[in-house]
Amino acid sequence: MNLPVPSALRSPALLLALALVTVSPAKADLNADLAFSAFSNVDVDALSGGAILQSRGGLVYFERGIMTQALYIIDAEPKDVVYKLSHWSPHQHSELNVWFHQVLPAKPALSDFSGLANIPGNQSVEYQFDATQKMDANNPTLQLSKSEAQGVAALKGDNAKELYAKAWAPILLSRINNFLSGRGSSDTYYVNGKDIRPLTDIKSLLHAETKVYGQFQRFLNQTPVKSSSGAAIKLQPVTLYYDLFDVQGYAALATGAIYQTAVGTGYQSFDVEYFINSGVYATVEMEELWPITVGGKTKTLVWRGDFVSAPSIAGLGGTERLASRMIMLQDVKQGILAFRSEFK
Repeated sequence: MNLPVPSALRSPALLLALALVTVSPAKADLNADLAFSAFSNVDVDALSGGAILQSRGGLVYFERGIMTQALYIIDAEPKDVVYKLSHWSPHQHSELNVWFHQVLPAKPALSDFSGLANIPGNQSVEYQFDATQKMDANNPTLQLSKSEAQGVAALKGDNAKELYAKAWAPILLSRINNFLSGRGSSDTYYVNGKDIRPLTDIKSLLHAETKVYGQFQRFLNQTPVKSSSGAAIKLQPVTLYYDLFDVQGYAALATGAIYQTAVGTGYQSFDVEYFINSGVYATVEMEELWPITVGGKTKTLVWRGDFVSAPSIAGLGGTERLASRMIMLQDVKQGILAFRSEFK
C-alpha cells in the first residue's frame, strides 16, 4: 500500500556539506547510482543528519498495486545493516503492530509452528480465531485456497488457539514448501468465487516499475519469484519467517522469505511475503545498500522500495489512491525509524 526532495547539491551550501561529508571513492557519483530510483540531486548532508526522503513512486498500472520509495543513511557499515535486515524482529517495536514474528529453520516442520498456539490475544487477533472457527468453505473470510478452506471448515475444537494452530500450521508449511521448490505459482486465494494467485501479483508489482525491476532483475531471477522451475532457483533464502500483524484493525497471518546478495561494495536485499491470509495479497520490500563515508566514518546509504497488492486498492480513484499511498508512506517511515533505532 512526489514528496519534495532537497536539492542542496546544486547550491552554495554544498561547500559546507563537503567539509563534513566525503562520499566514498567507489561511490563518487551518487546520483548515477540512484538513476533507477525516484531520487535525484540528493542532499547528502541532510541524509547524514537523519532525514528520510520518500516518494510515492510512479503510477502502477496494476489495479491492486501501490508502491513507495525511500532513501536514508544508517550509522553502520553495509555488512552490519544487511545482516540486521534479515535478523531483526519488528515484534520488538510495539508501534509497528506486529503481534508475532518467528524465524524458521531452512527446512521447516510442523513443530516449528507451535507458536501459533501462544499468540497474544487482542481484538485484532481475535478476528483470526473467530474467522477460523467459523470458516465457510464456500465463502471464506480469510484468504486461502478452496481446498484449504474445506480442510479448515472440517476441523472441530473448543479451544480457539489450539484449533487455530491445528488449522494454519499445515497451510503455512505447504505454502512455504511450494514457494521454495518453485511451485508457488500454483498457490491461490479463493476470493468471491475466483482464484487469485499471489505470486502473479508479485510479478505484476515488480514489473510495474521498470527501472527498479531492471536494477534488481539479475538478483530476482535467482529466486523462486522469477524462476520457472526448482532447477532454476540458485539462491536460498537467508531467512524464512512467519508473522502476525495488523491490517486496519484486523490481524493477518503471513509467511515470507528474505534473499540477499553482494553487489560490488554493497548489497541487495529482497523480502517477500507471498502468503498473507487477510487484508493484503502480497508485499515486497527491497533494499539496495551502498557504503558512504561521512566525517571519516563508513556508513550505509539505503534505498528502499515497498510494493503492496491489496484487494482494497482495486477500483480506487485518483484521490483515494493518493490517500492510500500517503498512509503507506507513513507506515514505511515508521518502519524505517524502528529499524534504524536498532543501531543506536
